[in-house]
Amino acid sequence: MRRGTAAALTSGFALALALAGCAAEPVRQPEPPAAVPPGPSVDYYRKWSNGPNPAGDPAVFPINVWMQDPSGVENGEKLGRAFPKIGIDFGIGLWEDEWWHLRQEGLHETDWRVYVDGTRVDDVLADTAHARNYVGYLIADEPDMTKVYGDVFHPDMQPSAIVKAADAVRAQDPTRPTYLNFSPWMGTPTGEVGYGYIEKSYEEDMRTYCSAADIASADYYGWTHPDRNHTVGAYSYGQVIDTMRKWCGPDKPLYGFVETGHPHDRGEIIQPDQLESAVWNTVLHGATGINYFAHSFYTDGTGEYSSVLTRPEITARVAAVNARLKSLAPVLNAPNLPGVTAGSDNGIPVAVLHKRVGDERWVLAQTDGTKDDPRSRAARVTLTVPASSGTATVVGEDRTVPIVDGRIVDDFGPYGVHVYRF
Repeated sequence: MRRGTAAALTSGFALALALAGCAAEPVRQPEPPAAVPPGPSVDYYRKWSNGPNPAGDPAVFPINVWMQDPSGVENGEKLGRAFPKIGIDFGIGLWEDEWWHLRQEGLHETDWRVYVDGTRVDDVLADTAHARNYVGYLIADEPDMTKVYGDVFHPDMQPSAIVKAADAVRAQDPTRPTYLNFSPWMGTPTGEVGYGYIEKSYEEDMRTYCSAADIASADYYGWTHPDRNHTVGAYSYGQVIDTMRKWCGPDKPLYGFVETGHPHDRGEIIQPDQLESAVWNTVLHGATGINYFAHSFYTDGTGEYSSVLTRPEITARVAAVNARLKSLAPVLNAPNLPGVTAGSDNGIPVAVLHKRVGDERWVLAQTDGTKDDPRSRAARVTLTVPASSGTATVVGEDRTVPIVDGRIVDDFGPYGVHVYRF
């Protein structure tokens, strides 16, 4: 999402009795096991000595915010200091314009870390005293959409041109990764609708685009979309990750893109529970980092750019969510494993991750949504797990659940998340 513009597209148990005296609907059996891709490894980051995680540390789960000026001030504090205090490690996009050097000075002063505009490689390489503050390069934002912007064709945004730009940056500075953010053209299941000026084919264009990115994301704001005819719910955030995996492959880090305010000039403003559900939905679908979009826009033409800090209820929730993600980083960064399935008593789908860290198994689950049931529902969930009996700790909830005949049965709220360790 470009700075200063809106996107062009952009717990409780529910009883299963419909009427008093009716028999309860039987629990839907878990789906049969499916092949589980291993997922990206933190070892991927080791190739960049100046990147965001050069040691490939499994305790690092990258959390970013989009297009923020380190020298800007909110609540009497410079942004480059305020964001790390709520668990936001990096800024994506220290952008190129006449104020570049002021932002760079703010970066130096606050010691924050950022991905910088891809045209500023020379400045980064020259600034050896602050090498750690530059962790990568933002090559382009939404090139899949902006190659035709305002009915004007921009050939420099075509897939082959983006790859050429990324390769030039990689050649000049191979110590830092390239980052690209894409639009719903790449990130949604119907992205081919409206995609124009095809270079080869829609599918090949998407794969070519993603090859330019060492790390990628795509923005689609599923809770706040202005067209209320669209389905609205957290499920669409995970759907973005699923869709991008088709184009980017199983090994590339993909970051979940979640709004913290009012990202369109129409539509809704996101609420704390919605934000938390969206973040977890991306993670349960395989996101390996988070990118918050903090810009807000309104019909009267006004806007502000740090809603994650100006909305106290959002600030508190983001800090809490980030702290939980970081505490679970070694789990989230562990390989994905098969052997766990999930079913619900009312047909609500359940997203699951199965991990192993040392001698411990971990299962993370979230009641999901669908296009027909986008806001999800409370459900009783049955998880099949690779243990015939025992007890699982529900992490962060001060309770345990039994494992009986290889199953955990638990209650979830709409888009509810539980983390089990056994």
